[in-house]
Amino acid sequence: MYIRTLGHFSDDEGKYQSEDAARRAADDLFKKYEASCRGVDVPKRLTRQKRSLVEEAALLQRRIKELPKLYQDKAALDRRARIWQESREKNRVFSDPVAERRRIEEFVCRTGALSPDAYRIELAKLLVKLGYPPDYLLRDLDTELRRARCEDSLNALRFAFPCGGMEVDDPEGVSRQVADHYMQTELGSAQVDQRAACSLFGRSGFCDVRYAGGIIIRVNFSKVPYALIAVQVVPKLGPAREYRYSCFGRKVNLSLAATP
Repeated sequence: MYIRTLGHFSDDEGKYQSEDAARRAADDLFKKYEASCRGVDVPKRLTRQKRSLVEEAALLQRRIKELPKLYQDKAALDRRARIWQESREKNRVFSDPVAERRRIEEFVCRTGALSPDAYRIELAKLLVKLGYPPDYLLRDLDTELRRARCEDSLNALRFAFPCGGMEVDDPEGVSRQVADHYMQTELGSAQVDQRAACSLFGRSGFCDVRYAGGIIIRVNFSKVPYALIAVQVVPKLGPAREYRYSCFGRKVNLSLAATP
């Protein structure tokens, strides 16, 4: 029972109210993620460079803002590359290598033409400025903006979500831990030889975790960020269990949610 004192919350009540407020905020972020990322194909990691969440957020905000300019600059590079491709000047050959090099340099200086190698170098510079790999293959502007907005909303989840975004980044790993807990508490088994298969986006779908003997535990994400749900579906239907959850590092901590 919660106790009110002089119009204020007790310490325990304040703790639970704060936790609920945090989960409501996380729920809003998850809705934004689902809206931003539905149908969007985003590479898991565009670069190998390790950034903090704050650095990643700043980069993604800058990318969203500056992507239109990137495409304008790329269009200018494309025009210069076409000058090279369409010019006969580059195909003239002199027997003297020094004279040939000077002729090409003069042609480039006069026309702004870009050879294929020079084009790749200049385009890589534009890409790296916005955090892309130098060899990243840009799609159309609308697609890249949608990707960037999706990444930005996912990065926000890592700040606020109970498991730091593992619910989206690694649903298989989360599901294995939930299913292991269900196996131990409901079936009295400590089996660990398992594999997980997920058909999931956001809160739609589920992950099936398979154990020896044909046992399958289904983990449902429909109540994220408030709860995770597990139920045995094979070889027979077992009781559904709803767990409140949090994480410490990569470990998922579970507690059975109170039934109404």
